[in-house]
Order: sequence, then structure tokens, then C-alpha cells
Amino acid sequence: MTATSERASAAARPVGGKPRATTFANALTRQPASNNLVLRKQQLDRLKNHADVRLIVAQAPAGFGKTTLLRQYCAYREAQGSRIAWLHLESHYADPSRFLRLLCEAVINALPEDEPPVAMPEGSSASIQDFLRCVRAMKTGITIVIDNFEQASHPGMEAVVAQLVRVLPAGVQLCIGTRVIPSINLPRLQLREQAVVVNVEGLRFRAAETAEFFREFRDISGEEVDKYQAATDGWPAALQCIRLSMRGQKGRTRALPGSGVTPDLIDFLATDVFENLSAEMQAALLEACMPERICADLLEHMSGRTGGEALLNEIEHSGLFLTPVDMDHLWFRFHAVFRQVLLTRLRREMTEAEVLARHRKIAEWYAVHGFAEEAILHYLEASDEASAAGILDTIIGRLVTEERLDLIVRYVDRLSPPVIQKYERILTAAIVAYGFRREFAKANRIVALRREMLEAGEASQEDWGVHNYTRIFVLAAQDQVVELGRAADDSLAQLAGREGLEYGVGLNARAYWLYLNGKFEEARELLSKARALHDEANNLFGLSYCEWIYGIVLTAQGRNDEALKSLKQAQIHNEECASASVIAGSVIAAFLAEALYEKNCIAEAETLLHDHLLLLEQQAIVEPLAVAFLTMARIAMLRGEEREAEEILDRMMYLGHRHNLRRLVTYAKSELVRQATLAGDLEKARTRFSNMGGADGEGEDELLFHAGETEAQTVTEARLLILAGRHADARTLLQPAARKARAQRRLRRFMKLNLLLAISLNVEGQVNAARRALIEALQIGAPDQFIRMVLDEGPQAVRLLQEARQALPKFPDLPQKDSVSAYLDRLLGEAGEYAPAIVEDEAFDDETPSAHLFEALTEREREILRLVSNGFSNKALADRLSLSTNTVKWHLRNIFEKLQISNRMQAVSVARHFGLIE
Repeated sequence: MTATSERASAAARPVGGKPRATTFANALTRQPASNNLVLRKQQLDRLKNHADVRLIVAQAPAGFGKTTLLRQYCAYREAQGSRIAWLHLESHYADPSRFLRLLCEAVINALPEDEPPVAMPEGSSASIQDFLRCVRAMKTGITIVIDNFEQASHPGMEAVVAQLVRVLPAGVQLCIGTRVIPSINLPRLQLREQAVVVNVEGLRFRAAETAEFFREFRDISGEEVDKYQAATDGWPAALQCIRLSMRGQKGRTRALPGSGVTPDLIDFLATDVFENLSAEMQAALLEACMPERICADLLEHMSGRTGGEALLNEIEHSGLFLTPVDMDHLWFRFHAVFRQVLLTRLRREMTEAEVLARHRKIAEWYAVHGFAEEAILHYLEASDEASAAGILDTIIGRLVTEERLDLIVRYVDRLSPPVIQKYERILTAAIVAYGFRREFAKANRIVALRREMLEAGEASQEDWGVHNYTRIFVLAAQDQVVELGRAADDSLAQLAGREGLEYGVGLNARAYWLYLNGKFEEARELLSKARALHDEANNLFGLSYCEWIYGIVLTAQGRNDEALKSLKQAQIHNEECASASVIAGSVIAAFLAEALYEKNCIAEAETLLHDHLLLLEQQAIVEPLAVAFLTMARIAMLRGEEREAEEILDRMMYLGHRHNLRRLVTYAKSELVRQATLAGDLEKARTRFSNMGGADGEGEDELLFHAGETEAQTVTEARLLILAGRHADARTLLQPAARKARAQRRLRRFMKLNLLLAISLNVEGQVNAARRALIEALQIGAPDQFIRMVLDEGPQAVRLLQEARQALPKFPDLPQKDSVSAYLDRLLGEAGEYAPAIVEDEAFDDETPSAHLFEALTEREREILRLVSNGFSNKALADRLSLSTNTVKWHLRNIFEKLQISNRMQAVSVARHFGLIE
């Protein structure tokens, strides 16, 4: 094998192969002394003082030295014994599963050679659990750098990064270099001292740093340094351009355009740098700038020259904005600003045909060396759609499986319909990707194109079945459920006998349609068949939809505990599967969070939603998205954050209007009415109710959706009528709806309707009838103990519960009396308004409570625990601390969850053990 072919093989080697011996410090010192790198001492000292934080973010526009600072910090970390993993992002890494795979491979490459290898699943995707397995294999600490983050940044990626930050094990630190601040709750992390942000002001050169930067010029005056400092505002990239110009002896006397960091300044300086170079170096830069990344063999292939490695090292040595993106100095990239200057000049000096030919040559090299995605991009730049589509057709199935929908959309957007229609797999993938990315016009155009093709040819039943299978994705995303039901029926009939992935998706859709029509047993039977098909096809995306539909079928029947258990198992299965699905996990998380909220596990539910809401916003269908928004809004209300809740619902309505998803708007407006009604603001509630408008869509009037069956459909209006004192009108709505719900075995809905009926009767003074209605509801809910469904109805519900509990001994022959009594006690205990006599939990040993659980409490939570232990009621706590009672309850729930206790007696034991009380 020749040296050139060996280098090509190394450059093309997939990341994640044999760990490399190069240390980060060695890689850093390989940068030439002539670069005169300035040690960013002030910011380095700041980072060193926060070496234990989970996250460091270096954020600034291009050219401010983010990468340089992170490299210097990593050299320090490595000297302290930490391993270094470095990932440079590019735009086609924007899919979460692909990003996680690259991150895993970067960590694997940082493992010492004597460490056993970490097994990774086949393919090019990974999960957060895969990442955790990789970092836990590291016996020492590790610093993980994600550079160029803005290239792949979008809400889905930011959601994944937020999850990563939350689950980072001890000894693992994440550093991000980016032009944009990622939406990952940075202020909250900073308040908790879990994150440090270095911004533009921190990255600007100070006067002393600028003077050090120009120290190679012995004759430079202080006035000249001050002039450059003032003209550039300490912008490192501009100062580097000035320094390079000075080496050419032309920049010292030229006037700089204006003052400050502007595109004109860097364009002026970069052009000046380029013109001061030799003709040979100019040609080399123009040859190397076209690919986003360059290696020696690719450069030799493009230019026909030899000595590519030496040339790249010379460019780097000269400080011409070329930096390595890996530890082995195999791949390099130009700084984005300088590269744009080079590309502009390249297009000015070359004909369009020459530019296209060069792109084609780059694509050919990538294709030969196994870089299919890069090859496709350069074939597209070369206007060679046929070659691009040919390669895309070979990998499109993998891209769909790995949920890389953004990349599919990017590719297909640049292919013309005549090219797309030649490739069945690309057509199918495009419809799925456009549908879930909510680009409905594009999806429907391709659906129409395929229909025309099928009608024009002799299409088989199976061909039509696949066509209707793809329509299911678009119809589900558009929330056109009636048409979805028809497409599911057609698809199943046409694909009969072909029980694979497509058939499983059809079963999912058919089961959802049956659920909407109250045919629960039929739905569950189909879902059992679908689960087996999805498992066999290793289709976690289809399986996740199967599992949440199964969960809402159980919930509708009042089987909340079974639903919670099923959803937890589905989440675990998804996380532990060899090719875990990021998007599938977010869909399951939406319903799991709702189930946890219903059980009053508020902190756990909120964590799930914080982790997954951005992913859901990006490409979930209406049902999980609505559930996530509504649960998050209710959690905010429990904290007493009404404005935050309204902002969440405003966002929900915005997405509904933007994508013409009517139910999102309806549910958000219903929730706003609910908030005003429960707050007792009749005028606001009436105004909001009058603004709801909009009837159900055609054919949907008899359907009951999970996200609305206990609120928007009947319940919102009935609650408002109760507040207005129109009890007869409220009961006219509630009683027939409750009878119908019970007849259909929609026990969750029946329970809510009967609870409101009981409240109405109680307010009107019909006490006995109210208690009968309440007990009837509690008998339904007792086996699974719905909590928030009851408590969210506010003080009227709690008062009714208290009165019913006191009156319970008067009903000696009441069926399920013991379970109803226990349920009442549980509800009142969770409400914090009633403390039944409770024997101390035997599982809790007040002699040995875990110290780390206590340490998790905030100072405010410790103060509340002390006051609770001294006998303060919720109202007394609220008055003492100037908080609302809702906020007090919120804190108590968090305290109990963190300490793993369930009542105030246990809280007293903990407080006594840790010296909060005598």
C-alpha cells in the first residue's frame, strides 16, 4: 500500500475505531510557534475555578477565538488527568441520533489504549444511554467539547443537549463552542452553579493581550497597538488578519475601514492577507477551501498535486485560519469567515463550469471513500442530481430508521420531481420526512405525484398499500383523523399477507381510530399484533406510537396504574435497545409525564417534559404534543406561575395556528378558560370561553380524544356554568355525558364528569346527592387512585372530599368502602389539607436517613421542612413565607419526593435527625 493510499484509508476510517495515542496537549503544541498564540489567562483562570461545573459555553460570533480558548482549557484539563473528546459539528450532523453517535465515537476515541472497547450498535445512530455507557467506561474524568455547535443547532438538538447536561455523571464536563446561545435553560444552570458562559466580552482581547499578540514585531509602537485595538474592538480574527498583513509589509500603513467588528472590516483585512501571499499559496488556498473539511488525500485528488499533507501543515503553520478538527491532524477546516472570503474569490476567478466540475471531483472522492452524505451534498452542488439521487437511494432506508428527517428534507428539497419519481424509496422517505416536519404542502405534492404514477401504470394492490401507508404519516401529522382511519383500512386491506413494517404502521393507525370511537378491546388486540411486527422490524418509531396508543386505551378505561407501568416499560425498552430512538423516546415521555403528573409525581413529570418538549414541538403529532403542553401548563399553575402557564399555552396556540392544527388551539383555549374558572374570575372565564369558537372537524363530532376527554369536550363549559351558578344547565350537560361515558366504559371521563356533577350538587346544597355522585366517581377511581384529576378542581373538590370522609361511617354497607376510605385519605393527604392518623412507615428508619437526599434540598426547602416539623399548617407556611398556598404545596411535594418520604411524620423524623428541630 502506498503512503497516499494509507493516508486515505486513515482519513476515511470511521470515527470510533482504535483509540488514538495522540494526547491533546501534544496536538496543541504541534501548532507552530509562529502563530504566537496568546494564552487567555483571565478566562482560563475563570474556567479553572469552575472545573467541576457540568457545562461550559463559549458563545460569540465568528472569529472571537472560541475554539482557541477551549483548546487551551482542554490542555489544562488533560494536564490535570482528564481525557479529552472533541467533536466538530457540521450541518449534516443535525439529527439527534446521528449527533449522539458521533459524540459516543469521540468519547470512545478518548479511551486509553489499555481500556476494553465499548460495544456500539450497528449503523450510524446512538442514544443517550449509549453515551452514558461510553463515558462510564472512562476510569478517569473526561472533558467533552462540542465545537461549531451552531452548524447543527435546532430545537431538537438543543433538547438532546439539555438531557445530556442533566444526566452527566460525576467527572464528566461538557464544553460547547457556538455562535448562538443554545436554549437549554442556561440561566437556571448558572443559578445552580452548574454552568459557566464565556461571551463576546470575555473573548475580546484586552489591550495587554493585543500587545502580546504583536510581540513578534519589535519595532511596533504602543500607539499602533492601541490603534489596532480600537479599530477592531479586540476582535481576534481581525487582529490576526492585521498581523498577517504586517508580515507582508503592506498592512502597516493602510487605513482601516471604520471601527469595530463589522463584515467590511474582516473582508478588507482577509482580502489584504490573501493579496500579500505568494501566487502558489493563493492557488493552494483556493483549491482547499471548497469542501467544508479537507484532508491531504482529498486535496491531492482535487488539485492533482502531491505533498498534500505538507501543504496543509504549511497553511496551518502560517496561521492562515486552518485548524484541525481531529486529534490526528488528518482533517482540517478553514475558519468560516476566511473560508467565505476564499469562496467568493474562487467564484470570481473560476467559470461556473469549473466550479461545478470541482464539486463533482470532490463528490467522487467522498463516494469512493465511503462518505455517502458528503458525496450527495457535493453532487448536488455540482448540479448532478442523478448521481446524488443514486447514492441517496442506497442510504435512505437507514436515514429513516435513524430518524434523520432533517437531512432527508435537505436532500429532497434539492432534487427535482422527475428525478425523485424514479426512486420509490426516496419518494416514501420524502413523504414521511415532510409529514413529520410539518411541511404539508411538500408532502402532499409528492403524495399526488405518486398517485399519478400509480394511476398511470399497472400498479399492484401492494403498491397502493405502500402508498396509503405513507399517507398515514402525513394524515396523522395533519391531524386529519377521519381520513387517517380510511387510509389505515385501505392500507391493511391492500397489504394483507405482507405483515412487515408497513402493516404494523397500518395497525397503529387503525387501533387509534378504534380508540377514538370507543372500541377499546378491538384496539388493544390490534396493538398487540402491531407490537410484534414493530419488534421484529426493530422499528422503535412505530413501536413508540403503538405503546402510547396502548397507554391511552388503558387510561380511558380508568386503568391508570397499568398505563403508567406500560409507559415506563416502553421508555426503558427504548433506552436500552441497541438502536434507541430519540424521537420515539420523546413521544413516550409526553404520556409518561402526564401519567406521573396524575399520580402527583410532579418533579419527575416536569423533568421529563423539560427534556423532551423541544423535540415534541419539532415533529410530534397533535395528541402527544397537546398532552405535553397541557401537563407543563398545569405544573406551572401548581407552582403559582400563572404567567408562565399562559406563555406555554400561547406557544401551543401559535403552533396550532402555524400548522393549521385546530385541536392544539382548541385545547389551549379550553385550558385558559379552566384557569380563569378555577381562579373564580367569571368575567375572564366567559370572555375566554366566547373566544374558543370552532366546532369539531367534519366527521369528528362523536370522537373523543385523549387530550380533551376530561377537559375540552363538555367539561370546560360545565365548570363555567357551575361558577356562574347555573347548576341546572351544568347538570343538563353533565348527566347525559356521564351516562354515555359509563356506557362506553370511558371511566376516566366518567369520573371527571361525575366529580363536577358532585361539586355542582354540593354548591347548590344537595348534599346527599353530591356525596352519592362523588362516591360513585371514587369507586371508579379507587383501584388506580387518580389524584390530580380530583385535586385540580380546587378548594370546592377538597371541601367535598373532607365532608365525604367525615360522613363515610354513615354508610356501613357501602360497596368498596375500605378502598374508597383509603382513596379519600390519600387524596386529602396529597392535598395537604387533611392529615389522617398515619402509623410511621416501617421502611423509613429515622436513625439512618441518607445524607445525600437531605443535601439535595435547597435552602428554601430546608426552611419549609423546619417549619412543617414545628407544626405549621400550609396556610401558616404561606403567611410566614409570603407565598401562595399552591407554592407551599409545590415545595412540600418536592421535599417529599427528594427525601423519599410520604407524610409529615416522616418529615419530622428527618428534620430531627439533621438538627433542624430539637
